[in-house]
Amino acid sequence: MNVFRGLVTLLAGSALVLGFGGTASASEPSNTDVAAAKQALASADTTAKLSSFFGQLDQRSGVARADSAQEPKVTGEPLRVYSLDPAFVAGTPGATPATFAYFAVRTQASTGRQATVWLTPEPAGWAATNFTTGTEELTYPAQAHGDVVFTEPQVNAWYRIRDGRVLPLNDPARSRVGEGLALPAYQQLVHRLYGDKLPGSAYRAQGKLGGYDLAATPAPAPAPGSGSWPFVAGGALLALGLIGWATGTVTRARR
Repeated sequence: MNVFRGLVTLLAGSALVLGFGGTASASEPSNTDVAAAKQALASADTTAKLSSFFGQLDQRSGVARADSAQEPKVTGEPLRVYSLDPAFVAGTPGATPATFAYFAVRTQASTGRQATVWLTPEPAGWAATNFTTGTEELTYPAQAHGDVVFTEPQVNAWYRIRDGRVLPLNDPARSRVGEGLALPAYQQLVHRLYGDKLPGSAYRAQGKLGGYDLAATPAPAPAPGSGSWPFVAGGALLALGLIGWATGTVTRARR
């Protein structure tokens, strides 16, 4: 299981926090956006990076295969992943609890190994910004059935909103809300937990949410056994990691 505690994309020296307004656009994606995301997923650039990702996983498991032998294929449709909205966390009355964060798509190598690709809107268009062996981003959104399903990424909790209540979908969520909380009560909970850690806060200004200067910070090497892999796209380093909310430390996202 992937454990996410505030995923960060480091892009051209600026920290973008997934889970608190964590995409270039928090608006609901249109059918045109879906088509553009699929096009980005099918591009030769994404295919090459996905092949390399599968190759890295094989190497770490002791299997030597050339990237070209991976032959990755898309095996699922883009699923919308929603995450906590910063206005909701700030305690704004009437704020939407969660907003669109990224598309998650299931892919598979010729070896049978599977991976999830994250697609996010970037200034130059849609792009694949993370590859992971985790499946939470696919499993829980697929259970929406008309409800809003979203993640509280700081603790890898997944919820469903139904009839004005926030209902848990996994154990981290149950540890937060038990068998469920009314939306106002959940808003009070996340405001208490994260209200002082939003962009613009003193906590953020102190650099505890990442805020790396890429010119001064060397690119991190993939951790042994890591289920996520950084790559260079369009000249900018895209590195996904975990925020240690209490300590400000960052480690690699891993399975």
